[in-house]
Amino acid sequence: MDVIVAGLTIAKFVHLSALMLLFGCGAFPLYAKKPDGVLHGHLRGLVLASAITALTSGVLWFAFPGPGLDTTFGQVLIVRLLLIAGASILFARKPAGAAWSVAVVLSAVAVATIAWTGHARNGVVAGAALHLLGDMLHLIAAGVWIGALVWLLLLLTSATQTARREVERALAGFSGVGPGVVAMLVITGIINSLFLIGPQSALSLWRKAYGLTLLIKLALFAVMFALAAVNRYRLTPRLAMAADGGSTERALRAFKGTIAAETALAVLVLAAVALLGVLPPPTD
Repeated sequence: MDVIVAGLTIAKFVHLSALMLLFGCGAFPLYAKKPDGVLHGHLRGLVLASAITALTSGVLWFAFPGPGLDTTFGQVLIVRLLLIAGASILFARKPAGAAWSVAVVLSAVAVATIAWTGHARNGVVAGAALHLLGDMLHLIAAGVWIGALVWLLLLLTSATQTARREVERALAGFSGVGPGVVAMLVITGIINSLFLIGPQSALSLWRKAYGLTLLIKLALFAVMFALAAVNRYRLTPRLAMAADGGSTERALRAFKGTIAAETALAVLVLAAVALLGVLPPPTD
C-alpha cells in the first residue's frame, strides 16, 4: 500500500505541476505585454510540453486502483484530459490570436477540475459549494503565480538587454494582477482550511500527517511571499534605475537568484499539495 501511495503522490505531483504550467504560462500574454516572436516561440514550446506531460501523467493515473471509468473521479479525469487535448491543439495554432485565449480558458477549467477530484468533492456539510468554489479559485490563482515565476526565470536566462526589457514588461503586467492573486490565495486558503481542519483541530495540526504537511506548505508559502515582496519593493526599483550595463547585469543576477529560489519553493509547495491529496484531513 505504501508503494501505491508513493506512486500516486508522484503521479499527482507531475500532473498538477504540468497543469499549472500549461495554464499559468499560457495565461502570461493575456495580462502581460505580448513577448516578441522568438520568446513567444519558447512560450509555445513550454506550454505544449506541459500539455503532453499533463496528458501522459493523467492517462497513467488510471493504472492506480480507484479511478475507473465508472467512478466520478475517473469521469472527471476523462473530462480534464479532453480539455487539455483541446487546449493543446489551440495553443499550437499559428497565428495564435483568439485561439490562444480560448486555450487559456480551457486550461483554466482543466485546473479547476482538480478540485472535483480532491477533498472538496466529499463535502456534505452546509457550505460545501463554497468549499468547492474556494478550492477551484485557489488552484487557478496558484497557476497564475507559478506560470509567472517560470516565465520570468526563462526571461532571465536570455541576453542582458533583452532580459531587462522583457522582465520590465512582464513585471508591469504582473503587478496589475499580482496583489489580487496573493489575496485570492490567502482568502481561499483560509476557506479551505476551515472546511478541512476546523477550529477544533487548529491547535493540534502537528499531531497528524495532514496537519504537519499543511504547516510545511504554509511555511513555504510565507517564504515565497517574502521573496515576492523583495522582488517588488527592492529589486524592481533597482532594475529600473540601472544606468549602465554593469549595474543592469547585477540587478538581473539578483533578480534571477530570488526568482529561482521562489520557483524552487513553488515546486516544494506543489509536492506538499500532492501529498495532502492522498492524506485524510482532520475533518474526514
